[in-house]
Amino acid sequence: MARYDMIILGGGIIGAALAEELARHGQRVTLIERGSIGAEASSAAAGILSAQMDLAGPGPFFELCQAARRMYPRWVEHLERRTNEPVGYHVDGILALAMSGREERAMTRQARWQTRQGLRVERWSSKEVRRHEPAIDGKIRCGFHFPTEAQVDNVQLMRALSAACRRAGVELQEHTAARRLLIREGNVRGVETDHGPLEAQVLVNCLGSWASMGGAFPIPLPVEPARGQMLAFRGPKRLIRRVVMSERAYVVQRRDGRLLVGSTVEFAGFEKTLTLDGIHAILCGLRHMTGSLGACTFLEAWAGLRPYTKDRLPMLGRTPVEGLYVATGHFRHGILLAPITATLMSELILRGRSSFDLSPFSPGRFS
Repeated sequence: MARYDMIILGGGIIGAALAEELARHGQRVTLIERGSIGAEASSAAAGILSAQMDLAGPGPFFELCQAARRMYPRWVEHLERRTNEPVGYHVDGILALAMSGREERAMTRQARWQTRQGLRVERWSSKEVRRHEPAIDGKIRCGFHFPTEAQVDNVQLMRALSAACRRAGVELQEHTAARRLLIREGNVRGVETDHGPLEAQVLVNCLGSWASMGGAFPIPLPVEPARGQMLAFRGPKRLIRRVVMSERAYVVQRRDGRLLVGSTVEFAGFEKTLTLDGIHAILCGLRHMTGSLGACTFLEAWAGLRPYTKDRLPMLGRTPVEGLYVATGHFRHGILLAPITATLMSELILRGRSSFDLSPFSPGRFS
């Protein structure tokens, strides 16, 4: 039986970031992924790093996102230096459009509490929106600009993170499924995979939407897949200069001209399929924002499954089984929270405590 110090289940951005962090701290780590590294939600996302725009109010999750945003530039620099792979990180801001009086009032309240927290939010009139984003020509009331928000090319990021894992000495076992955990006398001992058993005294569940392991995980993990459908187009470069969002759709443009448009939130189980209703909803939302993308060339469409919890908070921490940890349920913030999750979980595993209070995110809160 192969033996390791740590086993990470799940090769998305959370699992890969944690594996790389632990390996750089001298641990012998293997990462188990039933498909290819980063092929699920981590590559299906748009790479929006929102630590402000879509947060409803202050609290532990808001503070966690702020810590993640502060950490991100250093983490990006580390990955690019280690792998010589660019990840397309840019601090261009997010522009949130208010299309109705209700949306304007809600965004005004959000801007008010965030400015009291010392964060930057700029209210733009419809005329100012069109000056900054000429392609946005829909009927809008105003816009709220969050200038310190960022984006990353998540596909390139996963490529770099995978390379960084290998360089740190992580053993990546792709196309390997975890069947059941090996637990003896209340202590984790490893995992049975479809290629045989693996032994370790520390195991971390980073399986995202699959975290419950079909009911085989020893504690309840009420994570369910939230499907998001996405469309990609080719357009003139700098047609959209920052991430632009409304309640019905968002659009992100990469530096090479590729436009990503999304996204739906649908609870359809593990059906990772495209639907006419989903595509129609995205295009209608886009049309309300702009008519300038009408001549853009369609490239492709896809769907991804994001791990959703009923309180929309991740699950981070220990379980009652000694040596068994959980880091999942990041929903729409997995790309943003990857480096802070890796740091805090590594601290918890190696030192017995983390530098940030993880109790609000305890995996046992649903038990």
